[in-house]
Amino acid sequence: MNTTNTTTDVDQLIMSLVHAVHDYVPSQAQYIILLIIMPLAVACNLFILYHLLTDKNLRKELHNHVIIAILFSSLQFNLIHAPFSINLFRTGSVWPRSIIACSIWRFTAYTGCNANDVFLAWAAIERHILIYHSNLMKQPRYQILFHYVPLALLLVYLIGFNAACFLTPTCFTSYNFNVVFCDASCLNAVPFMATWYLMVNQLVAAIIAIVFSLALWLRVIYQRKRAKGTVEWRRLNKLTTQVLVITVLFIVLEMPYAITCTINYLKNMNESIIFGYGNSISLFLCYIMPIIMPFACLLGLHKELWPRLMKPINHLLKRNEKEKSSVVATEQLSITKK
Repeated sequence: MNTTNTTTDVDQLIMSLVHAVHDYVPSQAQYIILLIIMPLAVACNLFILYHLLTDKNLRKELHNHVIIAILFSSLQFNLIHAPFSINLFRTGSVWPRSIIACSIWRFTAYTGCNANDVFLAWAAIERHILIYHSNLMKQPRYQILFHYVPLALLLVYLIGFNAACFLTPTCFTSYNFNVVFCDASCLNAVPFMATWYLMVNQLVAAIIAIVFSLALWLRVIYQRKRAKGTVEWRRLNKLTTQVLVITVLFIVLEMPYAITCTINYLKNMNESIIFGYGNSISLFLCYIMPIIMPFACLLGLHKELWPRLMKPINHLLKRNEKEKSSVVATEQLSITKK
């Protein structure tokens, strides 16, 4: 009896989430928001990835590796999910209308959202290791054990879990070309997987990210008087700022969705119009998170990347000033001759 009730609850929750955005958030508003944000986010993403991957000093920093992983997950989300969504909100139908296209959309979108949550949770944990056990992490074997292996395992887990959820015979036969993800309610075919997705990949990951980020911030504040002004303080401040900026964005955009999902799971609120409206807004914000993640990463890396971003702009401004000065000088010379 308990198993039946749990299955029913998960079914209703997944169905409500699938249709929530279309029911309460105007498609035109979503279309305009995505159309404006997505190109800027992709450009920002490519800019950061280019410098993190090509600059040897940035690339070898261990704390940047999880940022690179987050940026890649965000990039694939922007390049696949956003165009599908923009076309759906504009025309009211998915294009191309094919099983392969819908399967790719579901898999990459859910993997992208999961990756942001899970990698951020790991980033918050890893910062404690990198800051307070820095001497240990200078040794190659400990770098492999506590840095590269966890990242690799998380990547394998994310791909494997979402493949088990969405690349299945049940999902290959369940499609609706008029809703987001072509109707991802096939996730409820295995209630355990649906529950795990909502509770572990989102809620638990959110709690871990917030708790460990706040703990890191408190530890840094506690050491502020002793370390301020030193090289150690600058390093502590940099590593803490990076993860705190992303965590704040995470709290604002994803925690409301995790909370509404939990409330709806524990107590069915599908018949409440007010709750449905709040749930749809939180769901839309949740899917905005991977799209605007590059901006948060840029803020976290502002000391390293902001001068590089401003360099061509400053060069262009100086060039314009020189041209204006040249024009003014020419005009003055012409007046003098007259």
